Amino acid sequence: MHHGLIAAGTLLASMLSVGCADATSTAQIDGPTTQSSLPATPQAALPPPPNNGWQNKPAGTIVQVSEAPPTSQLVGASQSLFVRYTTVDVFGQPALASGLVLLPAIPVYPDGQWPLVVYGHMTTGAADACAPTRGVPESSELRRMQQGDTLANALLAEGVLVARPDYEGLGESGPHPYLRGDSLARAMRDMASAVRDRWEQTGHRWIAAGHSEGGVAALNTGNRRHPPARGLELIGVAAITPVTQLEVLLTAAGELPVAAPGVDAAVALAALALKGIAITDPEFESLLLKEGGLSDEAVALWPDLERLCLEDLSHEDSWGGLSPQAVKGPRGDEAVAELIREWREDDIRLLPMRRDMPLRIDAGLLDAVALLPLTEALVNDYRSRGYPVTYARWPADHSPTADVAAPAIAAWIMEQFAQ
Repeated sequence: MHHGLIAAGTLLASMLSVGCADATSTAQIDGPTTQSSLPATPQAALPPPPNNGWQNKPAGTIVQVSEAPPTSQLVGASQSLFVRYTTVDVFGQPALASGLVLLPAIPVYPDGQWPLVVYGHMTTGAADACAPTRGVPESSELRRMQQGDTLANALLAEGVLVARPDYEGLGESGPHPYLRGDSLARAMRDMASAVRDRWEQTGHRWIAAGHSEGGVAALNTGNRRHPPARGLELIGVAAITPVTQLEVLLTAAGELPVAAPGVDAAVALAALALKGIAITDPEFESLLLKEGGLSDEAVALWPDLERLCLEDLSHEDSWGGLSPQAVKGPRGDEAVAELIREWREDDIRLLPMRRDMPLRIDAGLLDAVALLPLTEALVNDYRSRGYPVTYARWPADHSPTADVAAPAIAAWIMEQFAQ
């Protein structure tokens, strides 16, 4: 069996998710019995959001622009800008979201317009400090926050405007519905609308791209049942190592040993997945926190999900200090069953895509998170339904695939704009 399958399976074996980030260290069998003593993940200081006036603006309207923090500055951009824009949250209420806008340094195209790519980032966590625009040099999450920089610089060199949303609830008020397709697609779509509305040099066509959780965001953006971005035509989707069929991993992993590489990060990802569902399901939240779905130790660590990012959540003093079995309470199997049901309903393999829209999927041959057989099953399923898919495989693990594949993805994106 491939080592990656063992690592990913172990994390699910006892609990819940492979999630959408790298899993590279070893779990501790004994876990904490009280709330974590780790300090909150640090974050950049940014201008406060406006208090009034934005609530009545349409979704996809920029309400604030300032220079991006140093860790969000890209050498290939003429300007790296932090923005806040209007959106609608998972409860249907007006909300603010934030992100990064990278303006190209080369002149606009002869027709006076920049092509637009909106890029979704990989999993960083669910706390405000996990928003990539809140990164600081000392953040333990900085590598994942900057994982899309290689592709962004390649696109900027071609004169593309690149926008990078933080996602709902990351950096701004409200919770982050982790890995929920509709929320991720809305973050991408509303940022595209906002950029087109603010910068008149933006062209009328755009492409959604992303890595891992961002790959899920990009593919959900291609759902033909979603409304289009305002004033824009989506002409392609590029997804790097998107995760699919998580319930298959969970089912297959039941007999694997607990002590194996990747378990600590896996348990942290499991916690994020649980919280992502609990946000909109009060009964499920009650099952987890009050009715024995989670162990007492896991309940005590629940607040860490709003304080710490993934790397810190994986620490032995937080969720990473619990073995997978130690996460489960007396009714843990019920929680797992509900999680599987939710995953199946929201899986990217079920998305109704446009049959005339080009898709690109890039996979890592050594990926221990988005496992190659499941990615290939996704590609084959899409093709069997008539979706035009360009598929590429790279000799890399989950995170490095985004860098290795960047030149080819940038070339593919430019081919779509040239048509």
